[in-house]
Amino acid sequence: MQSKAETVEQYFSEMPVEHREQLSKVRNVILKNLPAGYEEVMNWGMISYQVPMTTYSDTYNGKPLMYAALASNKNNMAVHLMGLYISED
Repeated sequence: MQSKAETVEQYFSEMPVEHREQLSKVRNVILKNLPAGYEEVMNWGMISYQVPMTTYSDTYNGKPLMYAALASNKNNMAVHLMGLYISED
């Protein structure tokens, strides 16, 4: 089931304690290494790390480019990594 949380704090408050503890650890690593200019927001029902539309608005679907995301589901936790947008330039 997709979360309707509007903030990361609200999302964490909804999940089971064991998920909160584990995803908090992963979140801290992501935040420590997140490139400048990316933002942490709730998008697509999960914690998303994305390029803001104010930085890059010409996307194929009119939505921000997601770099990574964290999700807590009933029976699992997920880390979504979008290497598709990485460039060697």
